[in-house]
Amino acid sequence: MKEWIEYAAVWVILKGLGVLPRSLARSLAAGVVHLFYALLPELRKTAEVNLRIAFPEWSGAQRKAVVRGMLRNLGWMAAELARFPKYSKENIEQIVMLDGHENFLEGQRRGKGVLYLTGHIGAWELSSFAHALYGFPLHYTMHW
Repeated sequence: MKEWIEYAAVWVILKGLGVLPRSLARSLAAGVVHLFYALLPELRKTAEVNLRIAFPEWSGAQRKAVVRGMLRNLGWMAAELARFPKYSKENIEQIVMLDGHENFLEGQRRGKGVLYLTGHIGAWELSSFAHALYGFPLHYTMHW
């Protein structure tokens, strides 16, 4: 039952964000993510511990700044996810720049597979969505 309630809450939030102008949706979503973070102490503890392990030389202020940026980005991505139904092949380039797409098309033309290697940086999730809108769905392989 708890999972259904969580699902319903996220669904309502995403549907609400989807009807708002993009800038307002992004700001509101970032605020909601910050609120969840403030209300869930186990998330705060995990973020603090992980950043302390990864960057022991950083000050507490530096780690907090990184967490704030991460939360803002997570909210922005939630707002973009809520807007996916509004995007099409004709308007996706308003938010995603397909740099080097011609290399992919050349690989396809030659009948070769194409392998993307990328970092987990920025809004990389949008690249697969944009690619699919162009008729080329991507598949991911991850290694932990």
